[in-house]
Amino acid sequence: MKIHSLLKIAKDEDGSAIVEFVILALPLFIPLVIYLTSVNDSAQIQYEARNFARQVARVYVTSPSQELTAPRVAALVEVFSRSNFAENRINLPPDVQINCSFSPCLSPNGHVVVEVKLTSSSSGKSAIARASQTVDAWRNS
Repeated sequence: MKIHSLLKIAKDEDGSAIVEFVILALPLFIPLVIYLTSVNDSAQIQYEARNFARQVARVYVTSPSQELTAPRVAALVEVFSRSNFAENRINLPPDVQINCSFSPCLSPNGHVVVEVKLTSSSSGKSAIARASQTVDAWRNS
């Protein structure tokens, strides 16, 4: 009779380990998910800032003339605004600063440094990225 009563007790507790696991593990998984989401947001805005700064610098130095640099950068901002920035909820317009080593800016062998600041509208996190490009040595400015 003793074995029969032990088997009956064991059968009554079927599934209780799953319930206990869920009750104990769920409070531990919620902070982990929140933390991983925060890390992902930070990494994503950093990635977008680096990519955008690099593209602005490239568009700037490959411009045919100084007069066309502003419209080309504006077109790039528009493309990023519709795709990457909208998808990742980044505030518009982005803060873009362009510094040149020579005047005029597109002088041969000149260095163009672009600094970009992006801010996420969902998390409020900001990212600053810099990129530099060298103007072609054979360019006619």
